[in-house]
Amino acid sequence: MPTAHKDYMTIGEVVERLKPRFPDLTISKVRFLEEEGLVSPERTAGGYRKFHEADVSRLELVLTLQKEHYMPLAVIRERLEDLDKGRVPADIEAVVTSGETARLPLEAAETVPLSAAPESLGIPVAFLRELEEFGLIAFVKGESGDELPQPDVAIAHACWDLRKFGIEPRHLRMYETFAEREAAFFSQVLMPAYMSKTPEVRQQLLDALGKLTELTATLKRALLHRALARTFEDVT
Repeated sequence: MPTAHKDYMTIGEVVERLKPRFPDLTISKVRFLEEEGLVSPERTAGGYRKFHEADVSRLELVLTLQKEHYMPLAVIRERLEDLDKGRVPADIEAVVTSGETARLPLEAAETVPLSAAPESLGIPVAFLRELEEFGLIAFVKGESGDELPQPDVAIAHACWDLRKFGIEPRHLRMYETFAEREAAFFSQVLMPAYMSKTPEVRQQLLDALGKLTELTATLKRALLHRALARTFEDVT
């Protein structure tokens, strides 16, 4: 009789997997981090822990922030709470997207029902509707009505935070226009690879998109800094 496929790891298997990068990791430390609420693996009927890939990625992030960024557990807990809401804090963005640390499955998370947004995201429904009106986010239809896709959660958070500077959704429409133009430009450059069906070429496309995004982000940041320096000569 074939053995059922196991889609999770035990705590011992997790430690064995992460030990090459974190030699001091022990089962006791994983249990401690669980007690601190930083990881929350499921339990079997017999009480054994079940670590899925998302749990391992979360644990790996915690260990990385501890070991390489010297963050105390209280600060790490705050960063994880932000991630759970779909917000990627600026001081850990590079870690979350790093090739060394498994990317957290933010894109795979469920959509956020509009009715739950005030509690789960801390953003009023009226503001999200305003973002929709200006084309900055788009809702999808779900079982509970309008729902916010995970990629749009980060957009909503950024727009909400910009209100602190008096910047309203109507001021941000230009960024959506810029993004659409840049995406169209990238598609022209990479369309031959996109049309290919081979896994190797598709992987090259993903790598190229990542590099293009990184380089153009650097370029835009440098151009903006130069423009600001001309305007605020005695500040920047």
